[in-house]
Amino acid sequence: MLSVIIPVFNDEENIKRCLDAVFGSNYRDFEVIVVDDHSSDDSLKMATQYRCKLINLKKNIGAAGARNVGVQSARGDHLFFLDSDIVIERDTLSAIMRTFEEKPEISALFCSFQEKTLPSNFFSIYKNLVHHYTHQNSKTEAATFCGGFGAIKKEVFTSIGGFDPEYRSLEDVEFGYRLHKAGHKIFLNKAIQVTHCKQYSFVGLIKSDLINRAIPWTKIMLQKKIFKNDLNTKTSNVFSVILSFLILLSLPFLAPFPQLVWGVTLLIAIFLILNSHFFSFVKRVQGLRFAILAVPMNWFFYLYSGFGLIIGIFAFIAGDKQSTASAKHTQVETSTAKEN
Repeated sequence: MLSVIIPVFNDEENIKRCLDAVFGSNYRDFEVIVVDDHSSDDSLKMATQYRCKLINLKKNIGAAGARNVGVQSARGDHLFFLDSDIVIERDTLSAIMRTFEEKPEISALFCSFQEKTLPSNFFSIYKNLVHHYTHQNSKTEAATFCGGFGAIKKEVFTSIGGFDPEYRSLEDVEFGYRLHKAGHKIFLNKAIQVTHCKQYSFVGLIKSDLINRAIPWTKIMLQKKIFKNDLNTKTSNVFSVILSFLILLSLPFLAPFPQLVWGVTLLIAIFLILNSHFFSFVKRVQGLRFAILAVPMNWFFYLYSGFGLIIGIFAFIAGDKQSTASAKHTQVETSTAKEN
């Protein structure tokens, strides 16, 4: 049996779409566990209309904790974690189980975003295209996990200790790194594609990328000492960040030193070439006008992601020093106690 575990928090708009898709599956041997993370809207009420096992948490504990609670009630040998703003295809569940059968060596897998998204504003479409492109151009042997649409053998999940509830964002990345370091194989199945219904505004997109991704992801990579050339951490991404900063730092010098225009032009050209495959993809899916708008947005994305990287490094160093100081203080207290 496959246990589909869906944490939901104030997402009454999308939970119905999500559950409609799950119960429209052509795979039948599954159960659905919806964990309401103390929503203040009608998310739980929406879920009561379906044949789900409902868990209503008395306080908000975050997606990591909510998923862990769901696992405690799961009867399946395999777990499929699904976010409430994800819509699966009719054959998604069967494709997941078939993948585990065809690849008995893997312990976990996750899917890919598809090209299209339901929101129609620029920022939502752009972000969805970035996600889809990243998944489709990454290695199938992954070092991380996706809690939004990822499946895992229950015994493996339990042995690793589940998600760390201390993480309020990127708990799935941290979990995936633990899986990887423990020797488990994680498979990115690019053929299984799902629809993301998340709506982004300009500010919301920056907050999501900077606060919920760039900063914590940097800290996690440094903590786990995993620097893999894949997903959002490819070498091309790193060079794009560097180029974005060089372009920004060069702009103020154009007025007093107009001859630098050729240098800035060269930097922009290199940036465009480095990301040309992505821009071609965007043009194919959304047309030339959208692709042109995506160029400055992509530059800005790398710029604020770079700031997130820097902040994440300093946050890690500060946290590491604090941990070291705390450990020394504990040792002093222990030594004093023994002397007394």
